[in-house]
Amino acid sequence: MPNPRIGAIRVRQGRVEFNPSFVAAIDNDQLQQVMALEAMRILLKHPYARQPVNAELAYAASNITLAEYVDTALPLPRAREVFGSREFDRQFYEFYCAKLAEQAASIIISAGASAGSADGGAGNMKSPGGQTSEVAGQCSTVTNSPADLLETYLDPKQSGAQNTEGWAPDELCVNQIDDRIRTAQETGGWGSIPGRAKERILASLRPRLNYRAILRRFRASLLSVRRRLTRLKPNRRYGFEFLGSRYEFSTRLLFAVDVSGSISSADLARGFSVINRLFKYGIAGIDVIQFDTQLQGDPLSLRRARRQLDATGRGGTSFAPVMEFIDAHREYDGAIIFTDGQAPVPPFPTNRRTRLLWLFNREETFRQQYPALSRFGPAAFLKEGKG
Repeated sequence: MPNPRIGAIRVRQGRVEFNPSFVAAIDNDQLQQVMALEAMRILLKHPYARQPVNAELAYAASNITLAEYVDTALPLPRAREVFGSREFDRQFYEFYCAKLAEQAASIIISAGASAGSADGGAGNMKSPGGQTSEVAGQCSTVTNSPADLLETYLDPKQSGAQNTEGWAPDELCVNQIDDRIRTAQETGGWGSIPGRAKERILASLRPRLNYRAILRRFRASLLSVRRRLTRLKPNRRYGFEFLGSRYEFSTRLLFAVDVSGSISSADLARGFSVINRLFKYGIAGIDVIQFDTQLQGDPLSLRRARRQLDATGRGGTSFAPVMEFIDAHREYDGAIIFTDGQAPVPPFPTNRRTRLLWLFNREETFRQQYPALSRFGPAAFLKEGKG
């Protein structure tokens, strides 16, 4: 969408806005690289994640993230250049926001309060005349060289406030982007996106634990259900005069629980609560196995919710025993693996009938571990304090 009031190009409220003079001043190769950056910014959902507290730092953090995952000739600083160490390579937007805020705070403290006052603060993006950067950048595209234009466009001090204007949480946009990401994952339609960028995009997904969706994914077909007459539901045609129908899943479900030492007792309790919750959605039976570096005990077949399940093991973690069990027992429609993901990537099972779903104990471990395990199947994570 053309917007001659801005200096260059930005993502704002579901649109890509651009200054026509900026687009005309740079060549096609530079424009392609700019659009690749903004496309990645959208896929990582930086403009829709949260309202930035400090526009300059938010834009800088977004640009550092892009530099870590996009191959570009544009003047973007890498994390090692900003922080003086490779320790923070390949992290994510929120991480860099926090690190830049820490860095800015330490600089202000070391320089003294007077230096901070003279500087005007990191978030003060006004020009000497008191106008905002949006007005100040209006005519810059007419006189500057393409290199200068690109440097200004990516400079947080000159363009941060303008280019992050309108960044705010937007669930609709996030859900639409996530749908496109999941479609690309299922169809392999990633185009020329490099592998490391794909991993970061997948890690940006925010799945919700939807029990009905999980069961629909594992159900073999609509015919694989059992009909039971009940007076608790009205007949669709005759109301309560005749018995209604209730359908139960005939899905055979395996629930593999990570009982290694890195899983806390509280996490195990939340994982077992998921098993109990599944019975509320019509599952007739669930087989439960426990694993660390090996299977612990025999499979436990449950036909109803259990108040307590005793965990054994508490050693290291390996997913290989679970994959071997799935290969040896091909009768399951689906397997849910509850884990923190802290284990080597296992061999891919030869059993392609049983669909896998990773269930991580929290969002943090999902973001860290799922990219390496994504080819095995989709994932969800438990919100803190919820089952």
